[in-house]
Amino acid sequence: MSASFETIVMEMITGSLTTIFNLLKVLVPLMIIIQLLMVYHIIEKMAARLEGLGRILGISKNAMFPLLVGVVMGVSYGAGTILEINKANPLSRRDIILVGVFIFLCHSFVEAVILFSSIGANIFVISGGRFFIAMFITILASHIPYGPLRETERH
Repeated sequence: MSASFETIVMEMITGSLTTIFNLLKVLVPLMIIIQLLMVYHIIEKMAARLEGLGRILGISKNAMFPLLVGVVMGVSYGAGTILEINKANPLSRRDIILVGVFIFLCHSFVEAVILFSSIGANIFVISGGRFFIAMFITILASHIPYGPLRETERH
């Protein structure tokens, strides 16, 4: 029961192209929606409403916008947002590190949920697990009394 080399290669190509097409069906509309959210400043409004979460995480109000962008859009956009915000209104080293920790653990939340659901994964387990682990470790990191997160740098 062995398949020919041509059959195997064709199956690989067909499977790869099908997977790429399925990913594009999810990612292209998602990127359009995210751009619309940014153009109409909806993410900024959401960040203002999540200020209480920022206090729990030990993150200032100014750092909530890049945190939200990173969680929704991914590490690259989150890092880019941090760089842009730092030009106009510099964030503390502590905020940058804590936002980085959270984004590292819980980035591109919406995209990941859509992708995992398209392959049949339990999105509640994956989403909840990622979110609570990110919260726990960020809160833990915010209470470190030494290094770059010293209490003297807290705002």
